Amino acid sequence: MRVAVLAPLLVLGGTALLYAQGMNPYFSAVGPGSYHHASTAEEGAARGMADVVRSQGAANLMNSEAAINLRESQKKGIENDLLYTQTYFQKKSINQQYRAAQRTPPPSQQQAIRLSQARLPDRLSANKIDPLTGELAWPLGLRMDSLKDDRDRLDAIYAERADKGFLTPDQYVEVKKLTSEMTEELRKYSQQLGGNASIEARKFLESLAYEAGFQAG
Repeated sequence: MRVAVLAPLLVLGGTALLYAQGMNPYFSAVGPGSYHHASTAEEGAARGMADVVRSQGAANLMNSEAAINLRESQKKGIENDLLYTQTYFQKKSINQQYRAAQRTPPPSQQQAIRLSQARLPDRLSANKIDPLTGELAWPLGLRMDSLKDDRDRLDAIYAERADKGFLTPDQYVEVKKLTSEMTEELRKYSQQLGGNASIEARKFLESLAYEAGFQAG
């Protein structure tokens, strides 16, 4: 009876002593459900330190990988920005070159004078205006009855110019006005006259108006 009572007490007392000394009891079993614990406080401390070191190493590894990923991301971002910038300025340069190629350089003063002179109508030749009498040889396209009054007035003005050698400012303005009105009337009959007759008549009126700025002869 005493032995049966003392056995549990010895077990409890030994366990209490181990906890009092800062030591954990170590149980070893083999088979399913086995548990392995540190047999001593030193072993437990070592295992705890190892766990801390492993955790710190894992954290350092993850931080390093995160830093590498961040740098790679930043590098890609910089490369993308550089590529965008290069592409933008390349497109801008190509556009500027295209616009420059499309622009015609402004003509020099002499070129401008020659260009302006080339656009001027020709003066009336001797077979279109008599240099002595000022009589005008009206082309077919301007012999319509609707233009008779304008023809008669211009005949009189150029006959007077042949006599005096020049036109007065009022006569000059009147010639410009009459030739402009006859050009507008001519447009109404351009299809009936046909291309050649219409062009010949229009050029005659242009030359007649231009002739007003020169002296007779």
